[in-house]
Amino acid sequence: MKPAPVAYRRPESLDEALADLAELGDRARPLAGGQSLVPLLALRLAQPEVLVGLERVAELRGADLDGDRLEIRAMTREAELERSAALPPLLGAALGHVGHFQIRSRGTVGGSLAHMDPAAEWPALALLLDATLTVASARRGRRRLPAASFILGPLTTALEPDELLEAVTMARPDGRFGFAEVERRSGDFALVGAGCHRGRVVVFAAGPRPQRLPGVEAFLRDGGAPGPELQRRAHAEIEARDDLHASAAYRRQVGARLVDQVVAAAS
Repeated sequence: MKPAPVAYRRPESLDEALADLAELGDRARPLAGGQSLVPLLALRLAQPEVLVGLERVAELRGADLDGDRLEIRAMTREAELERSAALPPLLGAALGHVGHFQIRSRGTVGGSLAHMDPAAEWPALALLLDATLTVASARRGRRRLPAASFILGPLTTALEPDELLEAVTMARPDGRFGFAEVERRSGDFALVGAGCHRGRVVVFAAGPRPQRLPGVEAFLRDGGAPGPELQRRAHAEIEARDDLHASAAYRRQVGARLVDQVVAAAS
């Protein structure tokens, strides 16, 4: 299929982009790297009247990776992060699973978070690292949302039609960690994945959104360790669903094993 006819605007600044979105409302869609939105346009699963291209908005590009607090602005491309010597190892390990290099050379951090595919790595990382997302509107100014409030469901976030995701900030994820996922082929979306850092445990690509496992975390705080009991608790807590790629039962079983693996790596 071919995309439906669509107009295109190319703002030069963040204020201009926000003004376009305020004017157009839900008739427009912002375009970041295009690695998620363009396929939806081609299938006519998304049919906005206007695309607001963000590639010239300099305020949305770049990352501050030094210090105890990281800030990654929304239009920062994943390949740019990969090349940074200051990138924390946990983020580097997760980035290696994001599509192929050609995807990462165009894909953006903000685009992935705003698209909110349940199998994507960036929403899972935002939840795992207790990130804060800054969103901006021409009418209402800025608001800052914790990842758990920003992520609402599959392909659904707390962004309003006139808002843009501006940046994501998080504490620097130093120290031991675990991150693993299972995919059919390298570069495919995960069938199920898990991450662990500083006692937080997240599973993604299993249910409608990435999820923390508070029961597993409590077990670890109480002195629990990797092994059959940890896997049993994770299996019971993982919210999973069937689709064309894998069954809910598969995702719970494999997800529980991945949880055990990433907890062991982070211990």
